[in-house]
Amino acid sequence: MKPVLSSYLGAGLMAGYAARGSLAAALLSGGYPPALRARVACVTLLAGSGSRWVESIREARAAGLAVEFDEAKPRGLFPVRNLMGEGPERLPIASYALRAVRGLGRSVIVTRGFEAEIESSILRPLGYRSGAYAFREQAVREGKPRGHGDAAFQCMDLWSDKEYVIFNFGGDASNPLTAALGLAFMAALDAGGAAPALLLPVTRKPSPAYPIRVDGEGRPLSFGHAKLKAAPAGADARPEAVDGLAYTNVGVRIYRAAELAVAVAELRSRFWTAELGYAMPGNDPAGGEFALDNVDEYLAERGRARLLYVARPEELSPVKSLADVPRFEADIAAVYRDRLPGA
Repeated sequence: MKPVLSSYLGAGLMAGYAARGSLAAALLSGGYPPALRARVACVTLLAGSGSRWVESIREARAAGLAVEFDEAKPRGLFPVRNLMGEGPERLPIASYALRAVRGLGRSVIVTRGFEAEIESSILRPLGYRSGAYAFREQAVREGKPRGHGDAAFQCMDLWSDKEYVIFNFGGDASNPLTAALGLAFMAALDAGGAAPALLLPVTRKPSPAYPIRVDGEGRPLSFGHAKLKAAPAGADARPEAVDGLAYTNVGVRIYRAAELAVAVAELRSRFWTAELGYAMPGNDPAGGEFALDNVDEYLAERGRARLLYVARPEELSPVKSLADVPRFEADIAAVYRDRLPGA
């Protein structure tokens, strides 16, 4: 492993953001490495609408606003301004997540229906070729999907033959630079024989909803998630430095596929039954979910997770309700000021 790379995963974690330009120039000179594409699966989670999203649509209509959107659809299909510099004037929210991983590897899209609309409104406008992607509809329990860890389990056959798998979410302000840089960084570490099982791109923000506590060597100790844990929002958002900012993930995860497969299979075998579904320790029992956060904790406990501080704070801008759309559009405009070397 190159010393300059390893330094950004340890005590020098904080230095990563200032060095993101030089890291991109070193690892992505000429663009994303074509040889890496065959080694990667890209899983975009586009199955959910979410209770807050549905409630916000109903509240807007009750207030007399005309919201022409089927609340049964995933919120990732809601149209927003297109700030990518390519394609039509408006595109669904999830276009940004799928644009971020376009061309990085085999694309897997986890859905709950609406595949034809995803193809016509997102994939074709973005130039996805037929055969470059596959859909997997997530099975539900009692009418509800049971988390992105369960989604990873359900589509495992579509990613477990690859070396690396990157996950992102259809409602997030995904950054193509963060995705490509993270994968190139992971592959470079692996070439030196010292890649972690999880490389988690992070940013730093005050009191984030998903705070990550780290030790003195920059290794993750715990992953906060108020909704998953049924805790008050911000309960775990203890700052990790005197400036009052905490590390937080931006919805992008990069795993070594073989180790992810072992973790997912073990957690499911230990904490799922046909009678009760999932009962993950520490998760809200009422939710019955298996999340990738549980996988991240499993890997961190075994010393196999590392953080990479290269993401912009604007990337943490998920759309959970209609009220979030203006902020999302402003933040994605900032995200698209980044450019891949050679692009």
